[in-house]
Amino acid sequence: MKNIFVVLVLLLIGYNASAQYNLTKQQQYLINEWRDAYGGKVYYAYNYPKAYSVYKQLKSYTGMDYPIIFHQTFSWGQAHHGGLIILDYSTINKNKNILAYVFAHEWAHQALGHQANIYNPYGSTWRVRTSRTETEDEADVYAGKFLAAYGYDIDMVYNYLYNLPENNNKHDTHSPGRERAKLVLKGYKYGNKEEERIEYEYIITKCSHPAHPRGDIRRCTHQAHPRGDISQCSHRCTNYYGYIVPCHPNGDVYNCTHPQHPNGDISNCIHLLHSNGHKQKVRKY
Repeated sequence: MKNIFVVLVLLLIGYNASAQYNLTKQQQYLINEWRDAYGGKVYYAYNYPKAYSVYKQLKSYTGMDYPIIFHQTFSWGQAHHGGLIILDYSTINKNKNILAYVFAHEWAHQALGHQANIYNPYGSTWRVRTSRTETEDEADVYAGKFLAAYGYDIDMVYNYLYNLPENNNKHDTHSPGRERAKLVLKGYKYGNKEEERIEYEYIITKCSHPAHPRGDIRRCTHQAHPRGDISQCSHRCTNYYGYIVPCHPNGDVYNCTHPQHPNGDISNCIHLLHSNGHKQKVRKY
């Protein structure tokens, strides 16, 4: 009975997470590259209950959906062009409050349009930045707002960032740990006050769903018997003994007029389910 329960839970989790498999061609390409690089295995957020919980919160918080996979990145995470988020395996074992912060920070890069994705097709490549840390700072503030919205422990996140080792790389796009702690706290304090000021907007995203997922049905033009139909011979011939017999005892071959698929051929559907795109409600920043 216990085994049956576990199987049912896994099936339900897989069903609820099916949105993560609704990938654009660009996202799928990136995932396939990672799969090839790491021996054919890809783990999604829903493979880890603690991670999947944060994923669902972020999806609800923004009205957006970005695929999250885990691999060895040697950094907390990466937000990629096309909407894909890759998190390092090490984040799984972090405290849930730190995990939520890391998730929210990378999600912010997508939600705020730092990377081009389905909700922000052009990204922010056109934007003039006032400092090398500007987008990372924005992601930290965003993460603080999210932590406040779902009641995460800001003290634990603040102390974690505040005590990060000093980075002497002058080209690093992240602010020093102590500054990042203050930015997250700033977002957290603002997030506790902003609920009445949340605004949403409707955007149109490109549809990638086929109208007929099981295929289009078209009139079949294939012959059921390309080498011909075999029918009973009606020609009368005389054998060696003078008896009248069928000329072709095994049957005559005639051109076939029967379609191979009388109910129609099934081919890949090229029609979009929503030709004018999806209308989605997303959080406005």
